[in-house]
Amino acid sequence: MLAAAFPLSAKGECVTCDGCEPRVALRTNMLYDAALTPSLGLEAGFARHFSVAADAVAAWWSNDSRHRYWRICGGLLEGRVWFGGYGRKRALTGHHIGIYGSIHTFDFEFGGTGYQSPRMTYGAGLGYGYSFRISGRLNLDLGIKGGYSAGRQIKYRPECGSYVAVRRSFHQYWGITGVEVTLVWFPGRGRNNHPDYL
Repeated sequence: MLAAAFPLSAKGECVTCDGCEPRVALRTNMLYDAALTPSLGLEAGFARHFSVAADAVAAWWSNDSRHRYWRICGGLLEGRVWFGGYGRKRALTGHHIGIYGSIHTFDFEFGGTGYQSPRMTYGAGLGYGYSFRISGRLNLDLGIKGGYSAGRQIKYRPECGSYVAVRRSFHQYWGITGVEVTLVWFPGRGRNNHPDYL
């Protein structure tokens, strides 16, 4: 009776419990990394079909003598639903759809005109992606996000050793808000936090 209620693998491990244990992965979007905007995230998967991902980006590059700034800081929180056959065999694998919210602040200038957010810029929307296995504990997640973002923005230019505001506005945007080529790593040893289900 006990064996029927809790099926065991060939190694005597509980198959039912293995699918219930959360899987945790560290993530980095390599597109952001290539744009000199380091990203780091954490994703936790539950009950084979649900996950929550939190990602952060930060870059604070500047060259004052040439009036060049590449500064951004912010984060994103996304809830995901996983579907398809791969998700039943391996955590955080296969097709997924999600809903997200984000906050960012930025300052971009390239030697002429600059754009800065004096306060946080907020965003929300939907995401779709597909994640596949590339090795035992590594996945590659390809995705796209679309939605709405809004926040106050200052357009400025450098003049006589200071920065002059040219225009202040409330900026709104509908459309593509993100693209992902994300490397996903499941830390651990042996069966501990292994993405493959028994």
